Amino acid sequence: MIRKILAAIFIVAGLAAMSVPLFYHFYGNHKTNELIGQFEQNMEQEHKEDGEKEEEKETEAADTKAPVSEEDAALLSSGDVIGLIEIEALDLKYPIVEGADSKQLAYGIGHISGTAAVGSTGNCVLAGHRGSRYGTYFKYLNRLSEGDTVKITDKDGNIHQYEVVSWEVVGAYDNSVKAQGTETELTLLTCENSGTMRLIYHCIYKEAQ
Repeated sequence: MIRKILAAIFIVAGLAAMSVPLFYHFYGNHKTNELIGQFEQNMEQEHKEDGEKEEEKETEAADTKAPVSEEDAALLSSGDVIGLIEIEALDLKYPIVEGADSKQLAYGIGHISGTAAVGSTGNCVLAGHRGSRYGTYFKYLNRLSEGDTVKITDKDGNIHQYEVVSWEVVGAYDNSVKAQGTETELTLLTCENSGTMRLIYHCIYKEAQ
């Protein structure tokens, strides 16, 4: 009888131990997809409103025979999400959030503050976990090869494409990876060697759509 009880306890404990990682993985995927959906919905709404504004401007111009002044369209708020990163070679798609602390990196890829914005002159640095209980993130970053494409969609709906040109492993506190220059570049950063080093991928700007 005691053996049966102990066996039952061990079975329940084993099932519980297996279910916890599955829960975190499911929750992480749910949160990531939620942020992606929110970002894409806001972009669609913004484009719709921009289209309506353009129609109003064209109508007004036709009626008054006067030129319409140009105004910047205000972006709809989408929390901390500033873009989407997609890497076809890795079957990867994640929201990009501003900042790279533990809270932000739990659900997306972080843009390191103080580095260039996506598509801007300078070095845009994006950091991601080498996999976690919430998802894979940059777990397979080391599978990228020279010539692979990294596609990033910004909040305006512009698509920026970068091409992988090189990679290296540096010390965990090597700040040279954030150095800014006159070229339009992208740096992807993740952990290496159990977090004691950093795996860095360097990319150059190809084009915008």
